[in-house]
Amino acid sequence: MNKNHEDLLTVGELARKGGVTVRTLQYYNKTGLLTPSAFSEGGRRLYGKRDILRLQQILFLKSIGFSLEDIRDNLLPTDSASELSEVFERQKNILVQQIAYIQQTVDRLDKMIKEVRQGQEIGMDRLLFIMRATRTGNPYAFMSRHMGQAQMEFIFQRFNEEDAAAFNRTLQAFSDKLVDLYRRKVQPEGAEGQQLADMWWSLMMEVTRGDKSLIPWVSSAVMHESNWPPGSEDLKQATLSFLKQAIFAYLKNNNINLS
Repeated sequence: MNKNHEDLLTVGELARKGGVTVRTLQYYNKTGLLTPSAFSEGGRRLYGKRDILRLQQILFLKSIGFSLEDIRDNLLPTDSASELSEVFERQKNILVQQIAYIQQTVDRLDKMIKEVRQGQEIGMDRLLFIMRATRTGNPYAFMSRHMGQAQMEFIFQRFNEEDAAAFNRTLQAFSDKLVDLYRRKVQPEGAEGQQLADMWWSLMMEVTRGDKSLIPWVSSAVMHESNWPPGSEDLKQATLSFLKQAIFAYLKNNNINLS
């Protein structure tokens, strides 16, 4: 390997050091999700730092339930220090939310343990709720952090698990976009802000099945400050300021009355 290739890894080396299979890397290359930065004189694929960062994003998003198609749409550039910081910041926020969600589930279990020991009857609805909440890889995790129990029960009744997982991923992507616009100080009434509001409207139409009268109730828990967990300040502020203004402008511009 020549000097220009000293900092590059072969597909086998990347697979071994990255904890993935060669077949996985070959598939990512075939689909264009992760293509090598260079090739050796003998035609072997070689991967560099940028490729490793891209693979790290792919594996992280895959670990939280994103499909490969969703992953492709959510990969961020890592060419500058600020871009790399943004990637790690987003991942940190997701992990903080997962930690908070696990703690919330532990608190619910503690409450149920206390009730059982006191001889209280646990209803079937609550048993089903806790069954979903305690599953590894819970597809409802992000929603559960920012919705009340009544709203989550409503979600459970409206979606099967596969559809709820897809909705959860869409909601996560929406939240990432919201924080990005908020940090860039985009105007809520501007084109990008109104595109986000239109995305919010589509989400509301999906979850309420077109029943506009349910929208204030479904979104009430999300908009209530007391329901926000520690570690989600950016998303909280983006929701309570930017998103509120964008939605108000969207409803006014489209003559939508929710009262």
